[in-house]
Amino acid sequence: MILEGLLNLVFGLLKVCFGWINIPAFPESLASSIDTFLNLIFDNITLLGFFIRPTTLAIVVPILIILLNFEEVYKITMWVLRKIPFLRYAIDKGGLNNALC
Repeated sequence: MILEGLLNLVFGLLKVCFGWINIPAFPESLASSIDTFLNLIFDNITLLGFFIRPTTLAIVVPILIILLNFEEVYKITMWVLRKIPFLRYAIDKGGLNNALC
């Protein structure tokens, strides 16, 4: 709920700040080229299924994304935890283990 409110506030500020800028339409030829490229990739993704099971990919890809962006994920997680008053005190005073014991 808090996160949703913050995101709505950020998007609203972005619309107010940049709403007056008239961005031209995306070129149709470039859009069709990108669509063709993505269709080529996703139509042939079943070839990957011969080597790796799709359920394995569904598990490994999110983990890989989190590992590659670990620092940002950690910063966001700690920011959210600091917003909870009880956990903020525990984090600032020596760790979560001291607060839970």
